[in-house]
Amino acid sequence: MKTQGLEMHLASTILILTCLLLPFQTAIGQWSPPKDLKKQVDTLNEEQVEFLTSGAVLQFLPQQQLEHELSTRDTESLLGLLNDLMALSAEMSYDPERDMGATPLNIHSKRFNRGTLPTPPLLRKMERDPGPFSVHRYLFPQTGVPTFAGAKVAIWPEDLVAGKVDVAIIGVPSNAGSGRRDANHGPNEMRATNTIVIPDVQSLIKPDEVLSLADYGDFSVDWLATELSIAHVTDMVAETAETGAIPMLVGGDTSMLYPGVKGVARARGSATFGLLQLNAHPDAERFGDHTVSDRQSMFLLLDEGIVNGGDTIQVGLRGPEVDVETLQWLRDQKVRYHTMAEIQQRGFDNVLKRVISEVDKGPDAFFVSIDVSVISPTDMQAAGRMTPNGLRAEEVAQAIRHVCAAKEIVGFEITDLAPMLDLSRLSVLNANSMLNACLIGIALRKNGLRPEYVHPLALDHGQR
Repeated sequence: MKTQGLEMHLASTILILTCLLLPFQTAIGQWSPPKDLKKQVDTLNEEQVEFLTSGAVLQFLPQQQLEHELSTRDTESLLGLLNDLMALSAEMSYDPERDMGATPLNIHSKRFNRGTLPTPPLLRKMERDPGPFSVHRYLFPQTGVPTFAGAKVAIWPEDLVAGKVDVAIIGVPSNAGSGRRDANHGPNEMRATNTIVIPDVQSLIKPDEVLSLADYGDFSVDWLATELSIAHVTDMVAETAETGAIPMLVGGDTSMLYPGVKGVARARGSATFGLLQLNAHPDAERFGDHTVSDRQSMFLLLDEGIVNGGDTIQVGLRGPEVDVETLQWLRDQKVRYHTMAEIQQRGFDNVLKRVISEVDKGPDAFFVSIDVSVISPTDMQAAGRMTPNGLRAEEVAQAIRHVCAAKEIVGFEITDLAPMLDLSRLSVLNANSMLNACLIGIALRKNGLRPEYVHPLALDHGQR
């Protein structure tokens, strides 16, 4: 009978706990029993009274339900209910003799928690000649296996070398930095939207007819450990850059800016190229609990001397991370930053001229990075760290096109596109236009054309 009674009490407790699915209308805190319930409370022992009046019981029962139980239950049933709730509370609370203070972490592990490790060299024997190859069924594919720009696929560095690939476009589906999630789907959404290598309306150049392009697949990331992703992506970017191809990275969150630039620096040497970053966020957090999120990417690059502050340009800064201390720190590092306040006061065209002048005076080579948050939400709803009052998409594309034509590009990265935030696909379309703008610029430079070149046919119809 005693066991049956306990089971009844537990069943009653479970039924009551179902009420937790309903919104609480009373905040958890101390509780004073109404006068008409004082008789019921007096039947309880000191520990039970403390459980009630301290408000601990309100973690499990809203006040209205608690008063109902006190007024309708007999003494035995009430005692059983309270004892069950107190036992449940004890199980849910932290007990240093029973519970670990933190989940143990093996800081010496170099293996991914969740992700795909590289194929061992012994298994990389190919039964084909090295070089990019087609995965398409049709001559001019509009459907089938999506690839960046409809390009052929390369798998190994020897494919890039044999194909004399100018630009290797690579997905980096990281999603463990800061901001709203879904950045891991950015690469495949940009692949599936066939709006890369559109002819340039100014020069009438078709990038895929000038450049050798390859879809170099995705670099694997550890879904649970950004620091392990950083190490692997750095290695893979360095390996890609050493083939002579330009790594064009499609993120993924902006924590991958750090390994992207670091990988190129490993292949070419630190501080041998400039960095142009178009971003709403300075990503220069210096006092965080850890240094592996997108909020510290720029800080790490400057602090470790991977790029020189004097060779770094930031455009479009705004939002909560832009404060006096951060701007002063950037100034102390000699970073040339351009906030939206400057753009609003002086006009975009004037600021762009200043940026172009700074690029022209900088190193011969540049890494170009764009966090899509730099674009106004009007044109870019799917930014993982969306910030209002940004640049228009065509303004950003104009800046990217010019720089990619004016300088040797050693790397490119577009990050923080979270496609699920914009079902219209306008954001993906505009993200592709940023990537395409750089491809056009690189093609202009390869053809010996200046950034401002306009084809005569594009400028005037020639009719009187």
